[in-house]
Amino acid sequence: MENKPNKKIGGPDCIVEIEESLFTKRKNNCGRVLPEQWVFGGICRETKDSFVVTVPNRTGSTLLDKIIENIADGSTIYSDSWEGYQTNRIEIEGFLNAKVNHKYSFIDPDTGVRTQTVGRMWGNAKWRNKGHKETARHHLESYLPEFIWRQHQLKENRDCFESMLNSISAHFPPKSD
Repeated sequence: MENKPNKKIGGPDCIVEIEESLFTKRKNNCGRVLPEQWVFGGICRETKDSFVVTVPNRTGSTLLDKIIENIADGSTIYSDSWEGYQTNRIEIEGFLNAKVNHKYSFIDPDTGVRTQTVGRMWGNAKWRNKGHKETARHHLESYLPEFIWRQHQLKENRDCFESMLNSISAHFPPKSD
């Protein structure tokens, strides 16, 4: 898969928008809510590279660990004003961090900071998830990497079916008799 866990997105002169999102399953939008799963992700505005990872919670220390694992040093991080991002450790770890407070506006009127790109990524992930009859929590570990793979194919303007066949043939070359 193109988005390997050790491949970091962003870098100097790159803006990475980050956000956490809650995935849950309800049958027919009614009844009991099944277990919730927090998912954290980011997307680089310049390269359109992205990452998504499941997280046990959205505390500052959990999110900072995932930022360090997935975002290249020197990146500028745009986030909302969620208290989990309210730590100076983000700057200490080598990132610039700019925030927008969604309580007042979706685009900061003074700085122009916005997180609409990552918000759209979550919308796409959840829309496709609903098309799969809302993937159960235990299937998110396979659904999310597939989602990132498909995003990469779209970014490169590739035909997904042809890319899948090429990947299969590269990893499992035909045997000659």
